Formats: sequence, C-alpha cells, structure tokens
Amino acid sequence: MTDTAPQYLQPEAWFRRPAVLDRGAFVVSLAAVVGEVIHLLGDAAPAPAGGWVALVVVLAGVLVARRRAWAGLAVVLAAAVVAAVSGWEPITLWTIGVFTVFSVTVRGASPLVAGLLTAAVTALSEALVASFELGRPEVTLAAMTSIAGAAAGSAVLSQHRWWRSLEEQTRQAVLTREVEAERRVAEERVRIARDLHDVVGHEVAVVSMHLGLAEVGLPDGADASRRALADARVGVQSVLREMQEILTLLRASGPSADDDRRPAAGVAALPALLDSFSGSGLDVRVQLGELPRHLDVTVDTAVYRIVQEGLTNALKHGDGPVDLSVTAGVGAITIVVSNPVHEPGPDRPADRRGLGLVGMTERARSAGGDVVVSRTPDVFRVVATVTMDQRSDS
Repeated sequence: MTDTAPQYLQPEAWFRRPAVLDRGAFVVSLAAVVGEVIHLLGDAAPAPAGGWVALVVVLAGVLVARRRAWAGLAVVLAAAVVAAVSGWEPITLWTIGVFTVFSVTVRGASPLVAGLLTAAVTALSEALVASFELGRPEVTLAAMTSIAGAAAGSAVLSQHRWWRSLEEQTRQAVLTREVEAERRVAEERVRIARDLHDVVGHEVAVVSMHLGLAEVGLPDGADASRRALADARVGVQSVLREMQEILTLLRASGPSADDDRRPAAGVAALPALLDSFSGSGLDVRVQLGELPRHLDVTVDTAVYRIVQEGLTNALKHGDGPVDLSVTAGVGAITIVVSNPVHEPGPDRPADRRGLGLVGMTERARSAGGDVVVSRTPDVFRVVATVTMDQRSDS
C-alpha cells in the first residue's frame, strides 16, 4: 500500500519551517555582533570597556543558545545589562536578545516565560541607561519587541505542528480509504467465487453425472458413442478443475496469495489441449514451432488460452479442418487459427462476434500484443501476437 497523502497537500513553504527560521535568527544575531564590532572600531570616541565585555558575552550567549536554549538566552540578556551598567547604549544587544528569544521559542521553549523574562530584562537595560525614566519610548519598545519575538516564535512552531498534524490526518484518511477499497474488492471476489461455486459448479457437476448415466445406458456396440461420452466427461472434469483454481484465486487475498498462484495451464500443456480437441472430433492441422522453455507467467497463460479459445470457436462455428500455427519470432509469439466457415444465413450472421474473441483480445493485450480477426466468404482467420518478456529463455 503506498503513501499517497502528499499529493493532497502542498509542501510547507520553506520560510515557514521552524528550522529555517531558527537558523536565520542565528545568522542575523551573528551579523549584528559583527556590525557592532565594526561600528565600535570605526568610531572616533573609544568604546567603554564594558561595551567590549558585553559584546563578548552576547556572542557567547548566541553560540550557547544553539545547544542550551535557556542558558544561552540568559547569557544574551546578561550582556544587555552589562552594557547598560557600563553606560553603553544596549539597543543592539537587546535587539540580539529579541532574535534569540524568537530562536528559543521556535524550538519549543515556553513563549510566556521566555517572552516575559526577555521583556523585563531588555526594558531594565534601557531603564538603567535612562536613569530609570520608564516613560522613554526605548523602554517600551524593548519590552514590546521582546514579547513580539517570543509570540512570533511560538506562532511559527504552532503553525508547523498544525501542518504536520494535518498531513498525518490526510495520510490516515488516504490509507483508510485504500483499506476500505481493498476490503470491498475482497468481498466482491468472495461473492463471485460463491456464486460460481453454487451455480456454475453445480450445473457442471450435474452435466457430468448425466454423461455418466448416458454412458452406462448405451446399448452394446455403441463404442463410438461411448468414446464420445467418455471424452465429454474428461472435458467436464477439466472444466471443474480449472473452475476450482479460479475459485481459489478469487478467494485468495494479500501479497502471499499473488506470489503463490500459478497459471492453470501454459505452453507445456498445449499437446494435451490439442489431444482433447482431436478426441472431440475436431481435425486440427498443427504447426507448432520451437517455443521458449521459460516464459513469463502472463505470456505463458495467454498463449494457452488464446489457442484454447481459437479452437473452441472453430469447433462451434467452423465447418471443416482447423489450421493452427504457433511460432516464436523476434521478441513475440504469433498464433494463427484459420478454419472454413458456414455460409452466412438467417441463423448464422457473417459478422458474429462473441465474448470469446473479446477474451482473446484482452489476453493478448495483457501480454503486450493484440488480435486481428479477418473473414472471407469461406475462411475465418484469427492472428494473435504476444510479446515475450525479457525473462523468457529460448
């Protein structure tokens, strides 16, 4: 059973994947540290020592946060406080703190705890620089952006989990549908097998019994009729055996059943099939070429069934000897059945085409070939080709 759920959902956009956004926040934090270092080196006024310490601490925090989220976040926030205590504007540091809290929450940390902690520390760092003037917009901005960063990380993670849940539900729905379809097919196969056994099997058994009674009731000297009835009983028994194999196949289910099944007959059984038709009074002129010893199962069965149906049609509708040719060419086996036919009449339409020819065509096409039917006023001709599989050995 194949997993077909992905075809019902579009892939999750790369920019919504937590892992991608987490790495993006890490890169932005590193870029901010590098940018601040370049700014300090290019500034005419020397930076306070506390500023350099804060940069080293924040860099360490960003790196630690990759493995230990809470510890790294704490170190990053501590760097903002160090910068503020030293009298250096901590806006770059608490900005890095916002990206860090986003990275931490997008990996599963509690957004409430991480957001409130980051908001409190970043607001404190700004308040320290402003001598605790809490009304300054930088203080409010630090707190609000910290909470927004935590909320954004949590939202991305929640959306990702919802998407994964939706994919799993879709997958389960598809699998359930496939299981239900297989169950219905199995039930239908069992029903067909039951009907075949109860109806067709019973009628064929009754025919066999009546043939036996007819054979017993023949008078002495009716040897030809006795032989014909015996041949008919053999044919009926063959029908029963093949139907039993069909019933077994219909009732089988699962991969093991498919692996164990074997065709009812193949090329090796053609001589016995020809003998059975000859015993029925059909004059068969055979040209049987050298065929591969090992054919693919589908090809092997198709050749046998096409020959069987072709001779059956000739026996039912023909009027004279049957010419049968089974030969192997380059990559294909060709079967030709031709026989004289009755003149068309009111009860014998010239374009009569039954299910037998349909079955022959289906068999041939299942083996990569086809069937061509032609008719002249006197001869009916069927040419079937099947493609030999590469596993066929001559």
